[in-house]
Amino acid sequence: MERVFVDTGYFVARLAPRDQWHERAVAEPAPREAVTSSLVINETISLLQARGLFTTALTFLRRIRRQPDLRIVYPEVALQDGAWNLFRTHGSYGANAVDCLSFVIMKELSIRRALTFDSHFRAAGFEMLT
Repeated sequence: MERVFVDTGYFVARLAPRDQWHERAVAEPAPREAVTSSLVINETISLLQARGLFTTALTFLRRIRRQPDLRIVYPEVALQDGAWNLFRTHGSYGANAVDCLSFVIMKELSIRRALTFDSHFRAAGFEMLT
């Protein structure tokens, strides 16, 4: 089974019924082998909190930490350094620092596809599932 990277926008869309991508996110079958980063999780809970969904953020955080079919990558120095290097180029077209770390993780783990609504992934050469 092919691994898939899960991005912030997908998590938020699944959890926030008023999100513009909610219906598309819940229609997407859950991947069997998923990867994300601790920074994506931080970004997700922060966005949910900012939208007034603090309880949803806490529930997500509790569940995600126990999800056996999701690998959470905690960036080490080499990954973070690579992300900051990518930011110099990808940041100029709008990709943020978390996106750049996601790109480095995907390259490191040979992941080609992402559950995301963020076109920066496509611009960086990855396939978007959503």
